[in-house]
Amino acid sequence: MMENGLGKCCSALACVVGLLASPAAWAQDPAPPPADPGSAAPPAETTAPAPPVEPTATAPAVDAGTMGTTAPVPPAPGTAEPVGEPKAEESPIASWFRFDMDNLGLQLWAGASHQLGPISLSSDIYVTPLLGTAEFDIGPAFTAGPVTINPMIGFAFNFQTQQPAALVAPQLFTYIDVKPVYFESWILGSFSSMFNESIQNYFYSRDFLLFYPTDDFGIGPHLELTIDANEVVTAVDDPTTVGVDEGSVDDTGLSSLQIGGVIGLNYGTGNKLLLYLGYETQEESQLNDKIAGRFTFIHNF
Repeated sequence: MMENGLGKCCSALACVVGLLASPAAWAQDPAPPPADPGSAAPPAETTAPAPPVEPTATAPAVDAGTMGTTAPVPPAPGTAEPVGEPKAEESPIASWFRFDMDNLGLQLWAGASHQLGPISLSSDIYVTPLLGTAEFDIGPAFTAGPVTINPMIGFAFNFQTQQPAALVAPQLFTYIDVKPVYFESWILGSFSSMFNESIQNYFYSRDFLLFYPTDDFGIGPHLELTIDANEVVTAVDDPTTVGVDEGSVDDTGLSSLQIGGVIGLNYGTGNKLLLYLGYETQEESQLNDKIAGRFTFIHNF
């Protein structure tokens, strides 16, 4: 009887313990499912963690096309050049600007050369504000080593009279650059009588040689001449010949011959200055004295 009573007491005690333990078990989350072996996180590295970035130390914005704007672009693998936007290609059209100042007043020039296959096509515009004329010239340029030969043909128009002024042909320009010697020659004809009988046709030549004892300074002789190609009879009713006796004749032949010297100076990147001083041997072309000269500035682009 005593053992039965003890057994009943133990059973009752076990029930009480079970009732007390059940709420705690109900309050726990179910155990997580086992992790996928293939997605298990790698073991943590043993190195010290990197210091936190301060809030103000933000990285510069990066442009996908330029690889950043505030830091130098690193060189590409296997090259020494920075990786970035490609440089703009230089224009293949060689061009130049020039102005002369002499007895014709200020003269302005601008020209360029266009490569058309194996041929270089040169053109220029020549303006004389004092006379009111503008001229356009065009022709091929042939280069062989240091020698360039450029035949051209041109047409001039007078914007003061609103009439054609001259057919400027033939023209032949020769350039020889064999350092330390440079030679330049102009030969051309200008025909105006087909538009105005009172204007002289002429042939003109300008030739000079420069010797450069240094890279930036050259000096040499200069020869310039003009040959009148037709006789021009002036008349008193011609407004361009007021005060000239009627029936006077401007003969053909040598009308100007200038002999002198020229200095060439390199005047900065792409710039050249020519200073010419000469003596006019023909009396009809002498102005107030026998001195002739010209200042020339040239810029090559």
